Amino acid sequence: MRKYLSIISLLLFSLFIIFAFIKPIVVNGTSEVGDIVVISLVAASFITACFSQKGILKILALIVSSIPVLFLLGLLLSPFFYQQ
Repeated sequence: MRKYLSIISLLLFSLFIIFAFIKPIVVNGTSEVGDIVVISLVAASFITACFSQKGILKILALIVSSIPVLFLLGLLLSPFFYQQ
């Protein structure tokens, strides 16, 4: 099962791309549910990439899934750095 986790991680990342940029999720005029789904996809993609089997596909999955994780961490930490 661990050998398929990197492929699952890349599939979750492709769902993130689809739901975040190509077809954003909007429920009842708000995007709060869509934001939760997108953040969950990013987190799940990164976690499955971390637990996948060693190899070139794991490295690729970790690189691809760590970019939005770092972006989300930057968004979460930016209010602490820009306080007046």
